[in-house]
This record gives sequence, structure tokens and C-alpha cells, in this order.
Amino acid sequence: MFPLTADRRLPVSSRAKRITLVRHCVVVALFAAAIPGAYAQPAQGWKQLTARELATRCHSSDAAQHASCVGYVQGIYDLQFAPIPPRGVCPPSDFTPDLLAEVVTAYADTHEDGPAPPAVGQAIVRFFPCGEGHK
Repeated sequence: MFPLTADRRLPVSSRAKRITLVRHCVVVALFAAAIPGAYAQPAQGWKQLTARELATRCHSSDAAQHASCVGYVQGIYDLQFAPIPPRGVCPPSDFTPDLLAEVVTAYADTHEDGPAPPAVGQAIVRFFPCGEGHK
């Protein structure tokens, strides 16, 4: 049996292990705080796509530009809404990446410019609300 500490809650060896663990955690936290935030910063020269720039790609008759639009909106949809959309969002049964690109373009054309990812999310939420038949 282990001798009890003055507070009579933990044996001495368990308390000592806990104190050692806490000390190690503090040391690791201090080292982590000392490392420059290189991972928290965007890459040098990175410029986030705006909603207007995305709409320009979507309107483009150039197949590569249009494909980059469709791929971009599909990627945002996959990250934020797939496989199960959040409550209140009900895409139609004939939902396709091209339809999504059209909806995002319509949203971007009628709203203030800003970062493209939130614009894609807002377009989906506003254009595909659940009706009375959906929950």
C-alpha cells in the first residue's frame, strides 16, 4: 500500500506522476508558443479568391475557366455541406455541380464582393432552403 499524502486523496506515487505530467505539458506548451506561427499564416503571395473573381470564371466561355469555377464551388460544397446538408438546407433532387455554379454566380452577381468560400455557403443556404415538405 502506498503512503497517503497530506490531503489523503492520492497515493504519493500517483501525485508525483501527475505533477511530472503537468510539468511536461507546461514545457511543451511553452515550446509550442515560442515557435513562430508559420502554419497559421497564408503562403507568401497567396490571395484568396473573391466572389466576383469566381463569378467571372463561372461566366467565362473558356472551358478551363468555367471548369475551375465548377470545381471550386463543388469543393466548397463538399467541405461544408456534404454528405448531409445542415438542417434548413435542402438541395433539389436534380442538384448538380453545374446547377450549384449557376446559383453561386447568381448570388455573387447580386451581392457585395467578398471572399468566395462564404459566398458559396450563403448562396446554398439562401437558394436551397427547406420548404414545408422538408424538415
